[in-house]
Amino acid sequence: TVSAYDTAWVALVQDVDGSGRPQFPSSLQWIVNNQHSDGSWGDRLIFSAHDRIINTLACVIALTYWNVHPNKLQKGVKFLKENIRKLEDENEEHMPIGFEVAFPSLIDIARKLEIEVPEDSPAMEEIYA
Repeated sequence: TVSAYDTAWVALVQDVDGSGRPQFPSSLQWIVNNQHSDGSWGDRLIFSAHDRIINTLACVIALTYWNVHPNKLQKGVKFLKENIRKLEDENEEHMPIGFEVAFPSLIDIARKLEIEVPEDSPAMEEIYA
């Protein structure tokens, strides 16, 4: 199974020849082709806020990094803004392994890229507690 999160990380790799382009442009194309209609990325069959939010943030970071597909990017940011509070309602037992480490790291990267990620939810406060 292809992981949007992993694909987004691969998409961030720069061309080894120093051209300033992606080393794996097909990973960016996969991101573009696999966005859900609600603006998210992640499991198609089961909605888990943890899954959708971490995958969506990773894909938004990749699109922002390469400054491509602004419509997809904005749709992803909109999903994050509208759904980040759903983390509060999620059962912690369903949290993917490593979420509490990976997600704050992604938030830091997003901030450096000037991506607006909502910070005022109790779930976000708990992550940074």
